[in-house]
Amino acid sequence: MWYENTYRRHLLDMHIDDWDDRFLSEFNADDYFDNLKRAKLNNAMIYLQSHAGHCHYPTKSGHLHRCLESRPHEVKRLVDKCRSNGIYVTGYYSLIYNTYEHDKHPEWRMVGADGYSTRAGSTANTQSTDFASTAQSRYGHCCPNNPGYREFVKEQMREMAEYFTVDAMFFDMLFWSYYCYCDHCKKRWAQEVGGEIPTVADFNDPMWLKHRERRRVWMGEFAQFVTDYQKELTPGMPVEHNVSAMMHADGFSSCSSLVNDACDYAGGDLYGDIYNHSFTCKFYKNASRNQPFEYMFSRCQPGLRNHTMTKPCDVMLSSVMMTAAHHGATLVIDAIDPVGTMDSRVYDMLGQIFEFEQKYEPYFKGNMVEDIGVYYSLKSKYTPHEGSMTSHTGAVNAVKTMLYYNVPVGVTGDFYKFDGYKVLVAPCHTQEDAADDVRILDYVRNGGNLYISTAWNAPLVKELLDAEILGDTIHNLLYLAPAEDSMGILDDYTVKYPMNFDGHASQINLNGNDCKVLATLTLPYTDPTTSKFASIHSNPPGIATDIPGLVYRKYGKGTVIWSAVPIECCTDELCREVFANIINVLMEGEKQSFVSDAPINAELTLFKDDKTLYLNAVNLNEYKKLMCINSFTVKVYTENEPVSVKFLPDGDNVEYSFKDGYTCFNTGELKYFDMFEIVCK
Repeated sequence: MWYENTYRRHLLDMHIDDWDDRFLSEFNADDYFDNLKRAKLNNAMIYLQSHAGHCHYPTKSGHLHRCLESRPHEVKRLVDKCRSNGIYVTGYYSLIYNTYEHDKHPEWRMVGADGYSTRAGSTANTQSTDFASTAQSRYGHCCPNNPGYREFVKEQMREMAEYFTVDAMFFDMLFWSYYCYCDHCKKRWAQEVGGEIPTVADFNDPMWLKHRERRRVWMGEFAQFVTDYQKELTPGMPVEHNVSAMMHADGFSSCSSLVNDACDYAGGDLYGDIYNHSFTCKFYKNASRNQPFEYMFSRCQPGLRNHTMTKPCDVMLSSVMMTAAHHGATLVIDAIDPVGTMDSRVYDMLGQIFEFEQKYEPYFKGNMVEDIGVYYSLKSKYTPHEGSMTSHTGAVNAVKTMLYYNVPVGVTGDFYKFDGYKVLVAPCHTQEDAADDVRILDYVRNGGNLYISTAWNAPLVKELLDAEILGDTIHNLLYLAPAEDSMGILDDYTVKYPMNFDGHASQINLNGNDCKVLATLTLPYTDPTTSKFASIHSNPPGIATDIPGLVYRKYGKGTVIWSAVPIECCTDELCREVFANIINVLMEGEKQSFVSDAPINAELTLFKDDKTLYLNAVNLNEYKKLMCINSFTVKVYTENEPVSVKFLPDGDNVEYSFKDGYTCFNTGELKYFDMFEIVCK
């Protein structure tokens, strides 16, 4: 399929209204195409319609952008010119976000509990995306449960399929911008669940959790509905839905694996730091049905709201090479000027960046080597308490800690396998993920090593530890006091000076005697939520308990370490060290696939293609002035001495040594990105 070797992609945002004659008046297919060629791109995602709801083609079902009426075929001319000159075209269509049709069809609107949409002035949607807040009332949302809107979408898709010839279709905004309480959502709830849809966010209320579960199902069903109809219209055509909302810290958007299941490959736009970029690449790679996945980022600094602020070349190059380090496709998002022009300087810069990236593309081969699998839940994105310590926070920080310590790490979940991981990390699981309990238990029972935190998924923890679940502490600040033998995990702490943790802890009672308690909970002298204190500025440890804080147990052929507190959620360097110690204990007896003294501003990834290994090193740069990284040492486990080690793409031989199954070499100074090829016997 065309996308398998297409890594340089582009999207030009064209969410332009048509109330001014100047808008898109200077849009020109030839200029657009020339910029694409200047940037050395081989895939262009082109707007056939936009969030504004205006179509960029002659339409009978919708509304042609008024400023294109005199030249309605200009976008088609662009599409055809790209395809006839070696640039594959992905058609863009905005689902749910359609301001024109929202205004025209009040009955299609997504509405809050007060019966109004955000564009119509609703103040009831206290939980919403940035794009859907009342201050952003320029966005109109149509409910995917509305049968009238669905028929409209089908008619638009039919029109586009008949008018354009494209290589793929991309459907944007497959998530709930806020909780909808329109008549059709109420009707569907009544049919499938019964009663009234809950309107109060209470994560200790089973019906509220059921509400979130139904939203996931409904959005996934809508995504599949769109994919199925597109493939009916254009058999064999790849379909991609924007799954970036899967990376949201809060799960209310309900973009889940069900949406991803309707995609031929995973992709979406993100705007976090370089570590979030790395995490997302790992997620997209393993969640994607086909490779490469597609990572989208904005050329604007920090995002598209800053229309004239372009990221420095070195920052964009680091982003592109981070995706390349995971063998993914980069899609750069630009935004058209309202009059229809583009800044050619941006495309000159992109040309330089992609010229650098392009020379590594022939080596994007094999499967990524991942010793540690971090379970990323698309459901358990909440806590029974206030605060941000959730499965999302835990997963993102766990990966970051592994990168700090140069441990090969990947992201898994209900979308990917567990087999092959030397350690599985399951942060802050709740019973929302109970469907995966059997897989987790089988993984450990068959010899896997598991770290799991909290007892929010009570049945799973009860089975793993043979424990009684007693609920969480009322204290939101406490300590982990090491046992006499904490297996090296808490060696920097003592019973008198235990490890501090800001948050609640899960309490359990161990039924059997086959568990080893590595740490117990120590409480402060007073409840930190009251005004009574021992020390006015802090809450020092004061009450020792025998409540298990860290527990080690053999389960089947495998091993479990359970923590009463989500240590992996903490960003403090001392907590990262404790979490890394836990992983070291679980890794005992296992050969780490690579070991390095690389600093924390470098990331290493390793791919295996039969008998050839590809080691990638990327500079985690986020600054205009690039800081080069001094040479560091890498030891790659090859078992036997290799045939050769080469520096790519030049093919120069690299000096190496071999000892204890590891091939060792120095990288040299790392500027942006380096790749090494290790050919094994």
